[in-house]
Amino acid sequence: MGAVAPYAVFVYLAVSLAVGLIAGRRGSGGADDFVTGERSFGPVLMYFVMGAMIFSAYALLGTPQRVISKGSDAFYMLAYGAAAFVPVFYFGARVRRMGARLGLVTQAELIGARYDSRRVTTVMGAASLLAFIPYLAIQFKGAGIVMHHALGWSPLLGAAVVYAVVAVYVMFGGMRGVGWTNVLQGVAMLAVVWWLGLAIPGQLFGGVAPMFDRVIAEHPEYLTLPGPAPGTSSFQYTAEIVMSTLGFAMWPQVFMKCFTARSARAVQYSAVTYPSFLVFLIPLLFLGYAALLLPGAPRDEGVLLWLVSRPEVGGPWVFAAFCTAVLAASMSTGDSLLHGGASIFVRDVLVSGLGLPLKEQTQTRLMRMGVLVLFALGLGMLVVASKLSIVDLLLLAYAVPVQFLPPVVLGLYWRRANRVAAEAGLLVGLGVAFALFLAKLLAPGLYAWCNPLDLQIGAVGLVLNAITMFVLSLTTPPMAQSHLQRFEFRSP
Repeated sequence: MGAVAPYAVFVYLAVSLAVGLIAGRRGSGGADDFVTGERSFGPVLMYFVMGAMIFSAYALLGTPQRVISKGSDAFYMLAYGAAAFVPVFYFGARVRRMGARLGLVTQAELIGARYDSRRVTTVMGAASLLAFIPYLAIQFKGAGIVMHHALGWSPLLGAAVVYAVVAVYVMFGGMRGVGWTNVLQGVAMLAVVWWLGLAIPGQLFGGVAPMFDRVIAEHPEYLTLPGPAPGTSSFQYTAEIVMSTLGFAMWPQVFMKCFTARSARAVQYSAVTYPSFLVFLIPLLFLGYAALLLPGAPRDEGVLLWLVSRPEVGGPWVFAAFCTAVLAASMSTGDSLLHGGASIFVRDVLVSGLGLPLKEQTQTRLMRMGVLVLFALGLGMLVVASKLSIVDLLLLAYAVPVQFLPPVVLGLYWRRANRVAAEAGLLVGLGVAFALFLAKLLAPGLYAWCNPLDLQIGAVGLVLNAITMFVLSLTTPPMAQSHLQRFEFRSP
């Protein structure tokens, strides 16, 4: 595709590195600064941190693929995205107040303190890291695709170079570096996908409206739910929206952003304004329908690459813009995973879980080392999971954080929830989710017997988790009132 794409890639990487490093120089450099940016993020920065962090390489590459394979089934992302931050609006302000008052900076740290349980903190921290690694591999995969097609490098080498840049600005920029690069990445994603989403239908069909006229005439089943056969059943479609909505705010890196806000009101502001970031998905839907009307379009996550590589679409500048957008989407999620994973390992597993008395400077050094370890694990996962699809990786990644929903919600709003119930519920939910994931890969017959409705594995674990926690909370002694008052529970 000419020399434009390589130049665009290297310029974008250089600008991202500079922004991340410069932003990191503004803080004190302590552990609190590394993890939360000293709780200084205002509404505008919070908006881009939340939005750019959430829309990953999967959203950019997977949205057109879902359109061309399942039609309007892809609209579920708009449905759950619009509702996903409703829980954050209610609990986010409370989390921010408690975090500032008690000096807490991670999800597991807060929930473990609520239940006065190091075991809860350790289990949630370790489970979060296990969920991060396959999700990180997805971001590496997206970056590797770009570098392979833009420069001819192997996907592994390309991903390594891109994420070496990310690792450097996360290590030395901390949360501030992540936040300000997310602004750059968010603007780049929005600008590029809207340009592509309008320009390509205009080039091929004379505009978006004429394109949809052809879709209605040639493929009407792609514009009606549940989509073309064989498609997702109405029950599965609804269940996917509900599960995505419930589990969305339980992602540790999303939850942790509540601690970074300047005030509790800033958290609520970001929750209210976040749905406007969903305009990012609309042009990607357009591009999926554009590919649908072209002969020979692939049905996998490579469909968008196939589309922008066609000579009649626009040439090297369009391809360069596509490369920039994929890198922005990959890096905006990947940097949060590297930062969040390193913070979780030190604060949740080492300090709160194992009780190691680490000084702030030592914690910061270990977090920076943790970024490098996660970088290496992400590359390793990319090699090991090269034969797994993005869907397989997401299946495991999303099954874990949804198990945090019962201990978080019940812990914040129900005084009867206690340590025994939280520990047992987490172990049941996570154990079931991991067992079903392994059965789906290694023993499909056993999986079909255990999960006849083919529900998401996270949903099965969540139901058993919630039942276990609810029953044990009612049948075991409540926690002391003096302890509960620290977490904004008033006297009964």
